[in-house]
Amino acid sequence: MDQSKITENVTLEQALRRANLLAAAAEVSQAITQILDIDELLPKAVDIICDAYDFYYAGVFLLNETGDFAVLRAGRGMPGKIMIENNHKLAVGGNSMIGACTAFNEARISLDVDTEKVWYPNPVLPETRSEMALPLAIGERVIGAVTVQSVEAAAFSDEDVSSLQAMANQLAIALDNAQKQRQLDQAHAELLHAKTFEAIATATGDAIHWIGNKAEPIGNTAERIRQDTQVLFCAIANLLSPEQAAASPLAQQVVAEAKAIQSANPRINATLEKLNRLPPEKLAKQISVNSTLDDLEIIQNAASQIMKVKEELIGPAREHAPRPTMVEDVAQDALSQSGVPAEIVRVSVLSALPLVKADPVQLNRVFVNLLRNAFEALDEQPQPQILLDMQPDPGGQFVNVTITDNGSGIPAEDLDKIWVTFHTTKGMAGHSGLGLPACRLILDQIGGEISAESTPGQGSTFTVRLPVAQLAAAETAPGTKGKGKILIIDNPDRWHRFAAATLSSAGFKVSAAQPGDNFRKPGQYDLILLDDILAGADSRDVIHTLISAGVAARVLVVSSNPRVERTKNQLLLGIKNLLPKPYTAAALLDQVKAALN
Repeated sequence: MDQSKITENVTLEQALRRANLLAAAAEVSQAITQILDIDELLPKAVDIICDAYDFYYAGVFLLNETGDFAVLRAGRGMPGKIMIENNHKLAVGGNSMIGACTAFNEARISLDVDTEKVWYPNPVLPETRSEMALPLAIGERVIGAVTVQSVEAAAFSDEDVSSLQAMANQLAIALDNAQKQRQLDQAHAELLHAKTFEAIATATGDAIHWIGNKAEPIGNTAERIRQDTQVLFCAIANLLSPEQAAASPLAQQVVAEAKAIQSANPRINATLEKLNRLPPEKLAKQISVNSTLDDLEIIQNAASQIMKVKEELIGPAREHAPRPTMVEDVAQDALSQSGVPAEIVRVSVLSALPLVKADPVQLNRVFVNLLRNAFEALDEQPQPQILLDMQPDPGGQFVNVTITDNGSGIPAEDLDKIWVTFHTTKGMAGHSGLGLPACRLILDQIGGEISAESTPGQGSTFTVRLPVAQLAAAETAPGTKGKGKILIIDNPDRWHRFAAATLSSAGFKVSAAQPGDNFRKPGQYDLILLDDILAGADSRDVIHTLISAGVAARVLVVSSNPRVERTKNQLLLGIKNLLPKPYTAAALLDQVKAALN
């Protein structure tokens, strides 16, 4: 098998494994959220983890009140029972996987316990060969850890770590909520938690079904492609005369592959004989390149949907890089990328909004999600309209962004559930129920908030509160004086005006152009500053024009949402300067100075 086929098979196996891991994580979530009693919840979670992931042993430790010991609260089978009866506990920061995991709030993996220094040899688990310890944490606060153990060495991969950590995070949240449930009375907080648990229990069952449906066609389709490919190789080899087979290395390779296939699968010759007896119209249905391409598209679509779920689960948890951000610029760029028709969106923004503290890439994810949700809610609305409004909060500490639609609205009984992982009001076709929970997680990590109001039949309003950035003096004072001619290519928006004013004040001679303009003598400029995301245009068309003019080396592309594939394509075109869009004078001037040098 050639390298491309091996790579394709590995990719398919990884996609299937991701699907199984996500389904198992959803199964754990569904089970634990149905149980509010911790003493009942933990043993159930341990059993499901072992059954779903086929582990030899799993156990859950919780920190004691003083936080110096991790105490085993649930363990699989007789070993777990024995250790609980003996009040098994491990010192936080001690010489054990659990001790290190709870001390540093990070996963620990031992692929071979015989060589692991930080490992506690347990006489009741003599068959353990590899172990992984995962922290149970709410933010930075560690409340315990999960241990999973296998009888096989090197049993855990990087994919296992991310998927199991997602499950551990769900378990940590469930544990934290269950502990709080004991302390709350019958007030609003208790009611909200109860609705959340109910929503998770309902939604995760649908999520497992959704992932299973997406993964199911992959195996059958891959087998069909394998059989068709083998038949096609052998058929081509049979059509070659001995002279033709010896005439070229390619023909020789085809014949060699066919012989290997026939040796491994002698019955394929009978299949070829049957094909030879078919009339042309039936033969065309049996051997068809288009049919194989259709099968590959099925696999690609299924894998893409599974990867989308994975990205929506893990993407928001990636490391954030909050910095001063121009919220209206990110919102406008998100609108351009969302696929929502610009003519149905009315944007209202105060001319002098303060910068907010946010990661522009993650904030873009929030706005794209909310805009697409609003657009989908407008189905069958004769006069669809979306209002995107940005205003400073009266207290001065936040900027409020509201996205309002006049669509179908959200039923009152679903309004509290929309923030729950895997819950969706749109059915499972193409929707994972991960978008709004991801939005909430992203905003929580920067000290922001998100809320929703809705009236069925009239529409919904989602409000995003973003903390105002506290700027140091160095970020606002221009640190660079320069000279030269700079062309800015961008829509006439606030960032365009900010860049032009900042560069002019620093001594540069600035010219402005919009997408679609005829750029006269671009070689006269020392630097061409191009916004990657343009409303109503594609920056790649502008780049091709500039490359044709021979000025690719002078182009600096900035983006509020750098995308890996797009960046790779621009690098291949010869554009070397691709940077996150700066929103302070100092950052902009530093980038310009570096590009000019």
